[in-house]
Amino acid sequence: MLKVCLPCVLGAAMCAPLAVSVAHAQDDAAQVAPTYIAPAPYAPSWSDEGIAAIAGQLSGTWTTANEIEDGVFVSMSVAPVPVEGMSDTMYVESVRTNATWEPYRQAVFQLYRYKGKIRLRTYEFATGETSKGVFNGMWAVTELFPAMSSNDLIATLDVELQATSTGFTGATPYPYPTSVGGAVEMTSSVTLDGDTLRVADRGFDASGNVVWGAKSDGVTVFERSASFVEVDRRDDGMVLINYAGDAGIVPQDGDELHVHYDGYLSDGTVFDSSIARGQAFVFVYPPLTRAITGWGIGMEGFAMGTHRKMIIPGYLAYGERGNPRAKIGPNEMLYFNAVMAHIDRTEDEAVETDAVDPHAGHDHD
Repeated sequence: MLKVCLPCVLGAAMCAPLAVSVAHAQDDAAQVAPTYIAPAPYAPSWSDEGIAAIAGQLSGTWTTANEIEDGVFVSMSVAPVPVEGMSDTMYVESVRTNATWEPYRQAVFQLYRYKGKIRLRTYEFATGETSKGVFNGMWAVTELFPAMSSNDLIATLDVELQATSTGFTGATPYPYPTSVGGAVEMTSSVTLDGDTLRVADRGFDASGNVVWGAKSDGVTVFERSASFVEVDRRDDGMVLINYAGDAGIVPQDGDELHVHYDGYLSDGTVFDSSIARGQAFVFVYPPLTRAITGWGIGMEGFAMGTHRKMIIPGYLAYGERGNPRAKIGPNEMLYFNAVMAHIDRTEDEAVETDAVDPHAGHDHD
């Protein structure tokens, strides 16, 4: 039996021979492929009609009406997701439009009733910066949203909402303590009017002066917009989230691919990262036994210079055997955030281009 591992995709420390060959694992995968059943679309169960109405109005992608800097806007995507131990929850992801694959804020909204009125409570993640990457882009594929529980979240503030004829309006019932940007407390207000969302977050110092956020008469205006990702749900169970951007050449047989990635388990564990190592995974396309089956599928049409999230079901990864060395369990789903940094084409008209900087916009613990 040929004993090989997934070079680089499991990290240099894991390149010792494995007990199960990749080729054998692929043979097993081919046998179980017809039995794979993709998860049904996530269907939230809201506590009441009022909460359902506000959730429906908030859901979708919103983009600032004005630039935050030259040619750059902010987009915020909101989608209902399941959170263990909580009800009426939504995942919120904010990005800059020049780096849509790299959210600068990830949070959870919860809608609930307090003394008969609806409140929107915001939560920050308590899981650490590195593990948050597994959630990147998952507002677009909520049927595969990674496992999350109430223990993974920290409540930050409440906004008390009131329905209007075209949406809702609301504000924090009182200032909340904060230490962000030299402020000691903060307030927030929000108004949704049809396809326009106005938000005003303000931080105050000990003298009551606004030190960050909207001034007393200012707001940030968002408008409902189209999604900035394309989702490819394949019949074999693979899901590819493709981010918009200038597309270079796509892989052809014999090309040498240079791919940077972070690899996650569904609990947010990073089982491997070429970015943390500072060394891309370099291989000839198609990778065949140099990589798990799903990795090879995920390279199809992956244009140079673009970003992609690959969600690989267990049978296209390490199957029933899993990979104990990498702490990957049987039939465990894998999540990769990847960038096609460079493609070397061995034709006479070889492609000349600068490689993508894999560290741009990445923070790692």
